[in-house]
Amino acid sequence: MSWQTASFQWPNSAQSIQAGCESVLDQLPSTTATATTRLHTVSGKVSFNRHPLSESAQAHLGLRQQLDTLLCQGQVLSVHPYQYQVGHQVASGHHLSPDRAVSILADKLLDTNDKHKPIGQCHALGWMIAESSLAQFAKCTQTLFEVVNIPELGMVARRLAKEQQLQSDKFTQPHAVFQPRFMPNANIHSALLREAMAWQGAQVAQLESLAADRQTPVDKLSQLAQKRGQRLHDWQRAINQLKDSSVPLLTFEATGTPDVLATLLKQSQPPSREHSYTFAALFLSTEPLTFLSELFA
Repeated sequence: MSWQTASFQWPNSAQSIQAGCESVLDQLPSTTATATTRLHTVSGKVSFNRHPLSESAQAHLGLRQQLDTLLCQGQVLSVHPYQYQVGHQVASGHHLSPDRAVSILADKLLDTNDKHKPIGQCHALGWMIAESSLAQFAKCTQTLFEVVNIPELGMVARRLAKEQQLQSDKFTQPHAVFQPRFMPNANIHSALLREAMAWQGAQVAQLESLAADRQTPVDKLSQLAQKRGQRLHDWQRAINQLKDSSVPLLTFEATGTPDVLATLLKQSQPPSREHSYTFAALFLSTEPLTFLSELFA
């Protein structure tokens, strides 16, 4: 099994859930508008019936279970240039070659002294960023972290951003701050005022609620229908925005025991050593990594 070049794409598993939901939800604005108009015309004597899309929505209730199955328990093993005894530091900064990253991941799978080492059959998915320049490495790690917020990746992205800043500011000598220091702006209040804000604030909230009750039930239902339509539109737009990402990535995927996975990693073909800035993450789980494996294919 070798490392393959992959590009970002929205997983079919998530797309099928979205399509199933929106096949019903997209009809809500028109049906809600029709229902609201009917309410206005018969506001004197309204007959409430079951929602016209209720039966259609009930047929898709299984999508919740499908969505839950995309979450799985597992472990993430990351290697990067800033780890002790992993990367190496020279005058130009911290470096880690792809072949050393793969070798460390493989050796870690054989580490019998680690009590959290996985056992038995595992689904393994590896992601690797390998770049030859610090600027491109910083850009790729930040872009990938915005898609999948792996804690170690976020730390690397922040250190890279700081390292780039230090390279431009290394000849600047800032003046020392006089003591004592100003604290950041914050609310200035005592414990008594905190309680007054809590209890009297609750009273004011009730007054505001009573004062805002200037609408008839029909008007409230109309606003609720409009709000629901807007929220559905916002959710659909947010999901579609998740799909707009372009992260260059190398992937590795295999199934087996840790010993087998270590052997497959050592037999893989990572990029050349000229890519001296490397971040690699290995996802391990006894459950299929459906969403992650479809995210980059």
